[in-house]
Amino acid sequence: MVAVPAGVAFVGCHNEVDSECEDDEKPGARIEIGAFEIDRTEVTVADYAKCVEAGACSRDGLSLPTTGTAEQPELAWTCNWGVKGREQHPINCVSFTMAESFCRWAGKRLPSAVEWERAARGTDGRRYPWGNDDVAASPQANLSDVTLLRNEPGGWGLEQFDDGFVSTAPVGLFPAGKSPVGADDMAGNVWELVANSESHRDEMRGGAWSYYPHALRTSDKAYAPTGRRNGDTGFRCAR
Repeated sequence: MVAVPAGVAFVGCHNEVDSECEDDEKPGARIEIGAFEIDRTEVTVADYAKCVEAGACSRDGLSLPTTGTAEQPELAWTCNWGVKGREQHPINCVSFTMAESFCRWAGKRLPSAVEWERAARGTDGRRYPWGNDDVAASPQANLSDVTLLRNEPGGWGLEQFDDGFVSTAPVGLFPAGKSPVGADDMAGNVWELVANSESHRDEMRGGAWSYYPHALRTSDKAYAPTGRRNGDTGFRCAR
């Protein structure tokens, strides 16, 4: 884990450096946030397997995505559980409840949205974890790129980016994208679940391998129905 000291930090839309803010990011503000720790990387398949072996986590559905109400067998290829060679990729296709169970077993908890954002952008309200510069041609993050475009039928992606992965990447593989507190992959790879702000929806932060740079901005938010399990979604823990 990495330590995040207490202090005042900017959260939400920082319109001096970001012209792409959506309504749910506004208004930005400087607020006092207490000290906490957060995992340096997203929870991996290998990490989650230890919890399953201990009998504290469920493996049910880990290989079959769902919208929350309907299964999506056509997207089963995106799930990392049980796939040889993906042990150090983030665990995905997990629900909010499964993420909570893992963090509890590990003696931790899911970070709040404010804590997640503080860890991702430091105190200065930067647009991305690495600063205000756009994603580079040799990216600081795993995002929707030419590899996805060329290798998945009906795929999508931006031809100017090539992170070398169709879907997720092993955690910690993009050091240029490290956050100010030293956390990896807080932009891209998988959306990260945060402690619920609304009972009927799960909030996620950070963007994913299947999203464009807009979603990788530190203040961007996404929501999904409770119970959804998807190949673009994982988590990290805090305490």
